[in-house]
Amino acid sequence: MIKTFNRNLVLAAASACILTCSGQAQAASPSKSEIEQLKQQVQMLMQQNQQLNQRITEMEKNTQATPPPKAAIEEEVTRQLSEKKPGPQINDYVSLSGSIEGDYKLAKDKVGDSSSEFVLDTVELIMDVTVTDWATGKIVIDYDGDDEDRFYLDEANITLGKTENFPFFLTGGKIYVPFGDFSTNMIQDPLTQTLGEINPKGVIAGYEGNGFTATVFSYNGMNENNDPTDDDNDTINGFGASLAYSYEQDDKGFNAGIAWVNNIADSSTITDYLEDKGVFSISDQVSGLNLNLGGQYQAFSAIAEYTAALDSFTSDEVEFGAVEGAEPKALNTELAYTTAIMDKETVFAIGYQKTWEAYALDLPEQRYITTASMNIFNGTTVMLEYYIDEFYDEDPDATEDSGYGFTTRLKYEF
Repeated sequence: MIKTFNRNLVLAAASACILTCSGQAQAASPSKSEIEQLKQQVQMLMQQNQQLNQRITEMEKNTQATPPPKAAIEEEVTRQLSEKKPGPQINDYVSLSGSIEGDYKLAKDKVGDSSSEFVLDTVELIMDVTVTDWATGKIVIDYDGDDEDRFYLDEANITLGKTENFPFFLTGGKIYVPFGDFSTNMIQDPLTQTLGEINPKGVIAGYEGNGFTATVFSYNGMNENNDPTDDDNDTINGFGASLAYSYEQDDKGFNAGIAWVNNIADSSTITDYLEDKGVFSISDQVSGLNLNLGGQYQAFSAIAEYTAALDSFTSDEVEFGAVEGAEPKALNTELAYTTAIMDKETVFAIGYQKTWEAYALDLPEQRYITTASMNIFNGTTVMLEYYIDEFYDEDPDATEDSGYGFTTRLKYEF
């Protein structure tokens, strides 16, 4: 409406101008030159009016043009967004895994006390970080229901190396030293692990290739001096070495290992026992040895492992008997059979474990144990376990010859 009005207004103005000029010409009897000048002005006005009409017509066409369809707009937006490549995301470098374990436990201990409880036994969160192929990081955060009901940093280390291309590697940080294999089918940690597991801050240098793994390691260990109350243990005086071999093909496999450490008192169990007694250093370091062997053939598998102190502690450190110091040792043997029940992987296992001179560390002399586990869903396992412990005759705290434990566990891994 507005554009049409403007066009008519221009035409009217032109006509008025012509009439006005004509009237002036008649009243004043203009000369010939004035008439020619007036004609030229009229022609210019008509040309301008024509150009204005053309512009108005073009504007009306553009206004009435059909807008681009919605699909075309979305396609253009998608194209522009795809050209903006985002930077690296945390998921490109970090893989997250872990487990949650809930238990129902029944037990009778060496003084005859019975107990029953529901326990959130373990919550484990594992972060593996790989920014480059030649450097990886690992962080493990654990919650242990039997350890003051708290979260703690279990591992945090960096590994330099890519053994697929170059067989040597270096790991440093909070580590588990390679002293023992400690594989098991059971819920309870094997007695060999309880006696010998070492989890300090240190460094491991190793070689891995052709089925062999060889390492040397060093870490912050317990002091050796004549002052048992000296708790300044921030010294690098623990070290050891290990050699392992593994072979696996189709439905059969084999593994074996040997490890040595200069002071088995650095194991978590012995260190905690000594510190509870107020002993923060020992008179002489007691070296330790671990031997492990495993095999698998079709549905059957077997485990045998031995952890031992190679010398005796003093009676003030780890006692055994009235005046003697202990030379603790532990053995673990297991036999397992894997089958399918209702298309669910199921494992039945039996085991026998034994210790020597270890009652001061609250370990039984013998343990008979059996376990059944079924993978009911992907990542979800139900386990049942029963064991019988026989206690040392020499243990002054034991009022019972034997005790037992029954555990039902629901485990979820992701």
